[in-house]
Amino acid sequence: MSTPDPAVPHPASARGATSTTPVKKKHSPLPSLVAILLALVGGGVTGWSFIAGITDALDTKTAPTSIYIALFFVGVGLLIVAIAFALTGIIRRAQLTLSVTALVLSVLPSLVVLVIAALLFL
Repeated sequence: MSTPDPAVPHPASARGATSTTPVKKKHSPLPSLVAILLALVGGGVTGWSFIAGITDALDTKTAPTSIYIALFFVGVGLLIVAIAFALTGIIRRAQLTLSVTALVLSVLPSLVVLVIAALLFL
């Protein structure tokens, strides 16, 4: 069993920290930025496929609208992944502003689709 060499300083001591104070880990903003990108793309796909699908479903001259249903679910899947990335950032307290922004952008398209659906079917 070897013991550490007393002549070699601890790496934390070079930064001025003692062995009792933890060194804060700096988190990357990448997951929050990916969540924002996924929220924007997923929201756009979801909103467009919802509106276009409703329009084509009410028009009797067009072909079946199954492509819009598939695109809607792809958009919803992207939004769910964006919510997971945003919640991960919030739980880690990493880039909290970006993570909360990503969460809001992820949930907003769902609320808009619900409002539009409620207005169409009233």
